[in-house]
Amino acid sequence: MERAGAAKVTIQTCFQTDTGVREHNEDACGVFPFPSPRGTLFLLVVADGLGGHPAGEVASSLAVRELHLSVLHGIPALPSIDQASLRALLARGFERANRAVLDYPERDPACLGMGTTMVAALLAETGEGVCGNVGDSRAYLVGDKIAQITRDHSRVQELVDRGLIDVSLAPVHPLRHIVTRIIGRAGDSPDFYPFTLGRDCLLLCSDGLLDGISESDVARIVSMTEFPHICRVLVEEARSRSRDNITVVAARRVPVVQTRRGPDSSP
Repeated sequence: MERAGAAKVTIQTCFQTDTGVREHNEDACGVFPFPSPRGTLFLLVVADGLGGHPAGEVASSLAVRELHLSVLHGIPALPSIDQASLRALLARGFERANRAVLDYPERDPACLGMGTTMVAALLAETGEGVCGNVGDSRAYLVGDKIAQITRDHSRVQELVDRGLIDVSLAPVHPLRHIVTRIIGRAGDSPDFYPFTLGRDCLLLCSDGLLDGISESDVARIVSMTEFPHICRVLVEEARSRSRDNITVVAARRVPVVQTRRGPDSSP
């Protein structure tokens, strides 16, 4: 016979990136699990190379790689899996990514001036997590409603903050693609946001997703789509209207019921 074991929670993830109407994909993304004695940590990241700048695709892929390596090397020294420790680990990763993008043109002068936005989250199986962002790639919690975790570093966000335009006009404002902080410029630093992932879906995206569909569309699609397909369906829905590359990374916590056989079980 089988005995029901204790319920365990794990993290499911998915990601999708697409060139959309562009000739080249300057977005980069990744999902990286890190097993540790304190439980598995997950790094989710989206980077959007700056259009109109040299080598946007180099900047975004380099930023993702360097962030990943920084977190990987920092895990063994992590004192605990709490939000303060996760924030410190993520901050070091953003610093390493920024330094790498800044230094790269010394090897390849054709890449001088390159940059990228980046949003990333470090998430523990407990649901405790921290997001960081530079630029206008975003993180959301999506459940019964959609809530933006991060705050854009953009000209339009500055206008909204100053009360010069209504937030409803931001998605169609002519300055909406001008970012005020990037990976690849000295002195530009991320903002960090602690969050707790319960039954919601954590969603990271480049601005190309919201160029094609609205936040309410995102919430509707997430609520109607089984998880492994969420990223693909979101990208497909946005592709027909977005004028940019489109990238989505998502995660959710799911219970896993472990079972084990008793001593009288048949093989």
